Amino acid sequence: MIKTKIFLAGLIGMMSLQLQAQDAKAKQILDELSDKTRKYSTITSDFDFTLDDKAADVKQTQEGLLKMKGSRYYIKLGENHIYSDGETRWTYNEDMQEVYIDNADSGDDALNPTEIYTVWESGFKHYYDKEITENGRAYHLIKLNPTEPEDKPFHTVKLYIDKTKMEVSKIEILGKQGDNYIYSVNSFKPDIAYDSGTFKFDMAKNPGVEVYDKGTCYRNGAAYIGDTPIVKFA
Repeated sequence: MIKTKIFLAGLIGMMSLQLQAQDAKAKQILDELSDKTRKYSTITSDFDFTLDDKAADVKQTQEGLLKMKGSRYYIKLGENHIYSDGETRWTYNEDMQEVYIDNADSGDDALNPTEIYTVWESGFKHYYDKEITENGRAYHLIKLNPTEPEDKPFHTVKLYIDKTKMEVSKIEILGKQGDNYIYSVNSFKPDIAYDSGTFKFDMAKNPGVEVYDKGTCYRNGAAYIGDTPIVKFA
């Protein structure tokens, strides 16, 4: 009995040391990645976005484009264009000819696009999982778990970091309801110059677009809530 207790205590101790080593290795890699990323004035990335909803048996992929400068960003994903200047967010749908305006920080608890390349810096526990090889390239696989999981719609984030380039190559977000999101980076270009207009929706260049500003719709010279006009403009 005593020998069994000693064995279990030793096993637990070894596992604890292994986890600490994994945490230290993950932290070293992520700190290096953060230092490198923060030196860039802007980030431009072409990516594939995959929704893999196992519960609904749905899997679909779209090509996307991200332009990012500090807290500002522009995303093109299919027919949707998302602009944010750090204070206001515009979501424009080409097909519907509609733009929705919200505060930049409104929305659910999914990942903020500006945090994609530094998501690990706060709100997560991290540990080094393993080194893997895909298509002839070697990657560090690091897993992140939210420190407050009850506030998040996902339980795990998996980072695939290119060992040679020291860049994020793929991010997998594993949802609690079986809905998984995968960002696969196809190209990564730092320090491309963008003016502030890149991150704002230009109404003048999109005449006739229906505007939904925090629940109020503007169209045909009038403001509506639902189908009821509340203000008419001259």
